[in-house]
Amino acid sequence: MDRAAEIARCETVSDVLALLGDHEGWAEPWQSFFAGLLDASGLSYIRFAARCGLSKNTVKRWRIEGGAPKSRDTYIKVGFGAAMPPQAVSDMLSRYGGYCGLNPRDPFDACCVFCLQRRVQGDMQYDYAAADALYRRLLSEQQPDGPSSLTTTHLMARLSAVDTEQALAAFSQTFGAELTGRKQKLERYLDEYLTVHRLEAAPDGGSGSVHSLGLPPWIEKQLSLLRRHGIVPRRRSLTALGLHLNMTLEELDALLHYAGMEPLRARDRLECVLIYALQQLALTHPELALGNATALLAVTRDAKTRRRCTELAREHWQAGYQSEAEDVESVAAYVRRVLEQMELDEADELLGLL
Repeated sequence: MDRAAEIARCETVSDVLALLGDHEGWAEPWQSFFAGLLDASGLSYIRFAARCGLSKNTVKRWRIEGGAPKSRDTYIKVGFGAAMPPQAVSDMLSRYGGYCGLNPRDPFDACCVFCLQRRVQGDMQYDYAAADALYRRLLSEQQPDGPSSLTTTHLMARLSAVDTEQALAAFSQTFGAELTGRKQKLERYLDEYLTVHRLEAAPDGGSGSVHSLGLPPWIEKQLSLLRRHGIVPRRRSLTALGLHLNMTLEELDALLHYAGMEPLRARDRLECVLIYALQQLALTHPELALGNATALLAVTRDAKTRRRCTELAREHWQAGYQSEAEDVESVAAYVRRVLEQMELDEADELLGLL
């Protein structure tokens, strides 16, 4: 039985704790993954650190004591140091850092993809510093023509065929304006839920700010970074944001998708608990999903979202789902209570955001 099916069979916190006690089948921690990279390189701490543009002490600490990079750029530097292909770097960003993968619509990421490809082919001069310098030069020299109708997959295929700096400059000229393609979808998706919260907080039509909605201060900062600078929140922060906006499991997975991340992963110990908690909440309080669906229908213009909400509302009314008597203050509060019962070390960061 796979891990997702095992979670679905859990009915109590004790069931989940027993599942967590099974040491097989969980995602590899960063320390083990990094140790594999370092050992495969055959390099000393000093030489590997130099290739990454990091300190020897940082590399040694990750290998011996644990810990992990604290920024997206640092993960990318590790990718350069290990001469990893672009797709492997994207997987590393998502799996271990909780960040979105390399995006060809982002000029800096496009430069990283180009330089990583050159590095894999043996041209070691194309390191992280070279990618940064190339990005700054293209940014100052080029004025993008405008967006195209290419999908991100096709755009990555085009970028993968670029093999010279001149060709990369032409790519940037043609497609650079698509910088915010995916991030705009993420921002719109979040704005719909924020609008729902504003209407609930000010039914008379008042324009409540994010601060006035009773959301934690860090959320306003993350939203500002997304809107003004296109910086996508880290996976844990984005997950906590979705929980504060009372998203269901399906809605939270959609949020992660718009950020270029994988859905909640059953093989991750913390996310396994989140899946369990959200599944239990859907069973005991189906009115939460129904409330989201009917509220979104009043604010969204997205045809796919409207269709999903309409189908969900119809399903709930036809099935006549009944909720348990116990009230739920919010999705975030419910998940916090479950996590506190579990006493997971992995949950400390998320609990601090809830």
